[in-house]
Amino acid sequence: MRRMLAHISLIICMIALLSCEEQGKSYPSEGKVSIAYLQSLATERSMKITQDIYIEGCVVANDKLFEIEKALVIADDSGGMELKIDEEYINDIVPLFSHVRLRCSGLNIGREGAKLVIGAPPTGEYVVDRIASEEIFNYLTFTSNNPTAPTSATIDINDLDSRSVLRYARFEDMVLSRTEHGAKWCDMNEENEYRSTVRHFIHDSDTLRVVTSGGCYYASELIPTTECTLIGIIDWYEEDYALRITSHQVLH
Repeated sequence: MRRMLAHISLIICMIALLSCEEQGKSYPSEGKVSIAYLQSLATERSMKITQDIYIEGCVVANDKLFEIEKALVIADDSGGMELKIDEEYINDIVPLFSHVRLRCSGLNIGREGAKLVIGAPPTGEYVVDRIASEEIFNYLTFTSNNPTAPTSATIDINDLDSRSVLRYARFEDMVLSRTEHGAKWCDMNEENEYRSTVRHFIHDSDTLRVVTSGGCYYASELIPTTECTLIGIIDWYEEDYALRITSHQVLH
């Protein structure tokens, strides 16, 4: 039922965005725009941006602890998007919580489920290709020399919808489901390698899915069972919303 409601919410949001476009809403052809504006443009599987526009935001997820790989997430007050980069150690060149400006002209945007992605024009089956590491600073510049974490939004589990995806958020007073006590963040596959795994945290009677990449540094750690605050990005994983913790922010 929850997955069905998530799909319905996504469809309603897309119809609303298209409706605004059809009513002749004026869009900028150059200058600074919001991530929400880019989301309104992404009505095709993949679309090249021709306007001379840019966004500014904070890097709220990257591969510092390998919670995600070959990508970083930029968020502003209106939403978030995933920037694909062909680089093994992105945090070495774009540290977590860097404040950046991304020039969008010449890049492609599209959607992976409910997730807005941006990168190089696609050459194959993917929505966008990864930007070559040596080319990333043709598009990305720093707007501050001091990486600082933005304020995370407090979101109610029941309020998660397509507008929440890739936002930087916190969930307070969370407790691991009793059925998962004693579990690690990730399970192992048949090759004895850790794989991406979903765990379930409870607040009152509501359940939050939390997904962890098998490649992250703490995949093998036991999950604490005491009440905690979880901070990260809202991801779209296996056709539903899930929190992806960033920088191992599990606060007690």
